[in-house]
Amino acid sequence: MNHGGDRGPKRERRWQTSQERARVAAELIEEAESLTQTGAIATPHDVARDQQPPPLRVAQPAAAPGTTARMDQDDPGKPPEEPPPPPPVAAAPPQPAAPVGDDPLYVAAREASEHGEIDRAAASYRDLLARDPKHVKARNNLALILDARGDRDGALAELDRALETEPDNAALLLNRAAILGATVRYAAAQRDLQRVLRAEPSNVGALFNLGIVLTRRGMWREGIDQLKHAVEVEPGRAAAWYYLGEALNHIDDLNGALAAYERAVELQPANPKALYGIGKVLDRLNRPDEATAMYRRSREMTGR
Repeated sequence: MNHGGDRGPKRERRWQTSQERARVAAELIEEAESLTQTGAIATPHDVARDQQPPPLRVAQPAAAPGTTARMDQDDPGKPPEEPPPPPPVAAAPPQPAAPVGDDPLYVAAREASEHGEIDRAAASYRDLLARDPKHVKARNNLALILDARGDRDGALAELDRALETEPDNAALLLNRAAILGATVRYAAAQRDLQRVLRAEPSNVGALFNLGIVLTRRGMWREGIDQLKHAVEVEPGRAAAWYYLGEALNHIDDLNGALAAYERAVELQPANPKALYGIGKVLDRLNRPDEATAMYRRSREMTGR
């Protein structure tokens, strides 16, 4: 699949050190392993579950999960730019033994990624793919490594090739949509997400990300429909409630927006953006004292 006309300029990555990039890529590959087998996607917010993410990021990235052009901030300079850093992650439990029959190169690549040896992992995946070009899991994981390095065009090329082998693989489509959306190629991301939903109408990752893509394209009511469906399917997804609040606030449904932001805070009390969103709506409802309290809480969450 050719995205040529949709692709935009590259932007800076959020991670600044090789250690951070290695850690993120290892987490993504571990997550992608299960995704390719189950057909469900975990976006960056699923990897670090209770942190407010940027949407549509494979590596946080993205995304996990950017600094790429942010799609979750329509009031630059006023709300907190980022959620607080995630708490320290406990040591991962021992990995189960590789299934009998797994290619030794694939096993070596997984082990290298788990130890943060991303260059060695990428080399092993490339060696495996030279011998077995249709190894979808290896190509998917290589794409995630490339994205973590900032080579999004390379990552997209690998996902395109994997989809030639498995054109209906939901995990691959969602990963590709994540990269496309993170680089503001919304039309192509929308096509992939809609393709997933034709096969899996209640795929919450596709519903959530499609809602964000549609709102970024100015299709606010259509996006709200998708976000509402997402929270119906998975009521505990704080990020979906937050973005639903953003969209409802945009179309002046202030009561709906306030309820959505408040639900996001119930699920994620330290979410500064949702607190700031409550403040915005309270300001618009002429409740300045309550709005000020929310702005103060939001700043406290970010240490400002």
